[in-house]
Amino acid sequence: MRDKTGLKKAQLKDKVKKTDTRKAATSSAPVDDDNRAQSQMRYNLRKRKGQEEKDHCPANKKHRPNIQAQNGEQKTVTNSRKIITRSKMTVSKEQTNKTTQHKTTQSLKRKNHSPMTTNANSSKKAKPPPKLKKISQISTSFWTGKDSSSSAKKNAKSSSKLRAAKKGKEYISPRLKQSLGNRNPSTLKKRIRSAQVKEPISEKEMQSKTPLKRKRRGCKELSGKFADMFLNKLDLVAHIDIDNRSPIHGISVTHDNLVWVNSLSKRVNLYNSSGDLLRFFDLDYHPVFNCCMPNGDLLVTTGFSTGAKPTLEYISREGDTRLLADLSEYADLLCGVLYQDERIYVIGDRYIILKVDMNGEVEKDFEIESDLVDVNHLISQNGQIFALNNKMFSMYLLGSDEISTKVINKVAVDKSYSASASVDNFGNIIVGVDPPASKIVVIDPRLERKHEIGCDFSGMIRATAVDKQNQLWIGTDDGNLYIAKYLK
Repeated sequence: MRDKTGLKKAQLKDKVKKTDTRKAATSSAPVDDDNRAQSQMRYNLRKRKGQEEKDHCPANKKHRPNIQAQNGEQKTVTNSRKIITRSKMTVSKEQTNKTTQHKTTQSLKRKNHSPMTTNANSSKKAKPPPKLKKISQISTSFWTGKDSSSSAKKNAKSSSKLRAAKKGKEYISPRLKQSLGNRNPSTLKKRIRSAQVKEPISEKEMQSKTPLKRKRRGCKELSGKFADMFLNKLDLVAHIDIDNRSPIHGISVTHDNLVWVNSLSKRVNLYNSSGDLLRFFDLDYHPVFNCCMPNGDLLVTTGFSTGAKPTLEYISREGDTRLLADLSEYADLLCGVLYQDERIYVIGDRYIILKVDMNGEVEKDFEIESDLVDVNHLISQNGQIFALNNKMFSMYLLGSDEISTKVINKVAVDKSYSASASVDNFGNIIVGVDPPASKIVVIDPRLERKHEIGCDFSGMIRATAVDKQNQLWIGTDDGNLYIAKYLK
């Protein structure tokens, strides 16, 4: 028993000694080491608790390897993207630096070669290199992620410069000054004026100014060119004498340059461009006015002659004739006739225009209300139909619903016969003037200028037409047919 109790006492003494030595060691150690050791122990405990909770969770055990693999893939993708973007940024920066260096070296070489800019170059050496262009600045700001406030400030500066220029203040950018350098002051002023921003002109001012200038220029050019186009006297090419000596009252040209000619006798002749008679057709009536169809056939009116009915006749090239329309219900006599847009327009009783289809049925009648207007001839110019007054040379436009009583022409032609009017290949209107001085009057398409051409013959001109070779065909009251040149 004594041995056991002795052992226990010895063990207790050893424990007491150990505790004493530990206390002494801790007391002798610094305080910082103790705090670090305690914080490390606490961190290890928290780490162990977290790891134990993850181990106990079954979901984490199942999906842990997949999650780690996915995280690894995402990290590799993002890292590759970062590498690519960084490479792009470096390439773009290198390109911009190269372009700016190349431009600056070129500009410096040019300026150094010029003898006038020695002082300017010496002062510019101390200055920093020029800035990049706006395009390169925008691209770098996009990659580096700069704020958009700088672009807003630049826009505000540019708008303020524009306002100053609009008010009349002369603004010269520093870049423009650098590019101009020390040069002749007169050239500098011109360059500055061209570089300045001018105030825009409104649409109303443009509309009010440009037409006047165009009209004035057009009138001056038209007067000179128009007079130079024509001869002062007709150059006769051929003279064709018709046997019966009856007045020639209608001339029309086909699409293949054949010419229909009819007189007040009961005959219609067909000529070629040289004036050779190809064929003629004897009729039972007196043809008065005529017009050519697109296929080369002929339309004539008969009601103007004495004892004739107001009918519209159709004559083919082969000589076949037929009655197209009997218009006795609408008029007692017929005058001018015109074909346009698959419709036929006929003047009846000198104050009515009848619109007839190809079957001979009247679609519409246009009545002139004024008693002073007496029309007997129709012409077509640039798709518009005009009726000509018989008493004096005046043109009236045929609209969609009525005949305008407003005179369109701005020139006057004395002693003219309206049935002699025709339109040439340039849109000019040709009219014959009666003796004692027989002449041809040419009116420009605007109806503002006229030119008179003298004639060697003395007969009264009753019909005119211009063929595809720009030859003028003239029919007179004494039955003479002329082919002449009127253009230079």
